[in-house]
Amino acid sequence: DFTLCQCMIDQAHQEERPIRQILYLGELLETCHFQSFWQALDENMELLEGITGFEDSVRKFICHVVGITYQHIDRWLLAEMLGDLSESQLRVWMSKYGWTEPEPGRILISNQEENIKPKNIVEKIDFDS
Repeated sequence: DFTLCQCMIDQAHQEERPIRQILYLGELLETCHFQSFWQALDENMELLEGITGFEDSVRKFICHVVGITYQHIDRWLLAEMLGDLSESQLRVWMSKYGWTEPEPGRILISNQEENIKPKNIVEKIDFDS
């Protein structure tokens, strides 16, 4: 969706500061530079005026990426990736995604082996005589 919207903006407008900043933020998210994203967003908070739920939508995206990438993650790293969340905020997101902390400081995201989705490949080969 974001890429499609980006393609619809003509080149002249892409050079305007607000658009350039939004495209940069999108690039940081797309390349999973989450900590850099939050830093850049803090420097450009005026872009969010009138937009409710933006930060939570970004956190949902980050949680999706974390969920398909990690089995375990350090607690401090997850909090940092989600925008330096407080302890209580982090617990809310962990609960929302069913993530647990079996040992202090290490969060169990999921056992990726349990999430493997096998694909059945059926080959249809016709032998013409």
